Amino acid sequence: MKVFDDEKDLLLDHDYDGIKELDNHMPVWWLWLFYFTIAFGIGYLAYYYMLGGPDQHELYEMEVAAAQERYGLEPEVDESGEPIQFEWAYLEDQARIDEGREIYMGNNNLCYTCHGANGEGLVGPNLTDNLWIHGCSAEEVASSIIEGYPDRGMIAYGSGARLTDEQVQSVISYIASIQGTEPANPKAPDPRATECSL
Repeated sequence: MKVFDDEKDLLLDHDYDGIKELDNHMPVWWLWLFYFTIAFGIGYLAYYYMLGGPDQHELYEMEVAAAQERYGLEPEVDESGEPIQFEWAYLEDQARIDEGREIYMGNNNLCYTCHGANGEGLVGPNLTDNLWIHGCSAEEVASSIIEGYPDRGMIAYGSGARLTDEQVQSVISYIASIQGTEPANPKAPDPRATECSL
């Protein structure tokens, strides 16, 4: 009965459809957590928007630089300190072609899920014919892999995010090696494709 009386003493005066509300106070820990989030928000706003803290682009560049340093992905530089441009080419080295096939079929990249196990094309285009959408030079094919086509469902695989330039070189060499093969059930060419020989 004492508990009931305590609750009766805590009831607020108003009610709605016979429902009454207890005048309970928030737990102290909840209030301090709430005050902390307010203070954190004010500090965040002051640091990033008023005091010149790094924006999201600068933070991204910092993270990329840290990853490059950690995993040894620093670009090679010439005597003047300029980055050495990677020279794209279709390699005929069988070991590199085999490496490219492993990457193409690997669980981390899953190229075959869109382009087919033999390059015949599924969701993505056929890689075994001579009809290409984005060009067929070594540079163009490498660029397609590195930058991807997010609007068409192909993520970017290069720039060290998933594949190094050397690995991309192996993949494009594998793609060149399957040119002219005739896999079962090849996908029809895209209407935008033009004839292009590797």
